[in-house]
Amino acid sequence: MTAGPAGSGRWFHRPLPRPEARLRLVCAPYAGAGAGVYRPWAERLPADTELLAVRLPGRENRLRERPAQDWPSLARDFAAAIEDQVASPYLLFGHSMGAMLVYETVVRPLARPPERVLLSGCRAPHVPRALPAIHELPPARFHAELGRLAGTPADVLAAPRLMAVLDPMLRADIRLAETWAHPAPDPLPVPVTAFWGADDDVAPPAAVGAWRALAPRGFRGHRIDGGHFFLHERARDLLGLIDDEITLCQAEPRRSNGS
Repeated sequence: MTAGPAGSGRWFHRPLPRPEARLRLVCAPYAGAGAGVYRPWAERLPADTELLAVRLPGRENRLRERPAQDWPSLARDFAAAIEDQVASPYLLFGHSMGAMLVYETVVRPLARPPERVLLSGCRAPHVPRALPAIHELPPARFHAELGRLAGTPADVLAAPRLMAVLDPMLRADIRLAETWAHPAPDPLPVPVTAFWGADDDVAPPAAVGAWRALAPRGFRGHRIDGGHFFLHERARDLLGLIDDEITLCQAEPRRSNGS
């Protein structure tokens, strides 16, 4: 492990520290979300796996930090935090915008890459977005669309003062996700597992399955009932599949420095 950048620990929340874990599962959140969305997973993972939930700028205890404005700097800073804080071997999981961050970070590439990336509810980078953009809508319409997408809790949307605080972070995240595109994307240098919701209209099954074309080191795909937020609607199903991925990862030959 390197000395790393000052404050790199603020990127990760360890709900159930397991310093002797054989494997670490690093989970990046969807747009507008924080590390807290993964907290319930910690006790449901295998006993030899430690959960590290990613906390992005502009939320939770990083609320005073400016939300990320561009992919290169966000991926660079996230990569530096991984190098400093995450021991190998590890898996990188991301849902929706979190999966975009996983891709941007891994293709740069990392000095110590993950054993595998787990990409959930996210179109491949060469596939156009399925829905119209909302990040430039006026506040009332923007908040209404957030409610329709079901990613922001209704009680949060109904709190004007809270929404005034959160709006810059939400817009920044949504803008990053909606403008993310690579017409000629680089392939991933590690194996890929993709998860898609059978009724997801944000990242339709075919758009998520298109990751196969960017996975020369191996691809597995899993269909899960539900819409875009199947990670909440069908958490038990998703965690069962992640458990299987952990078991398979521990049985496969160990990767070393990207080889």
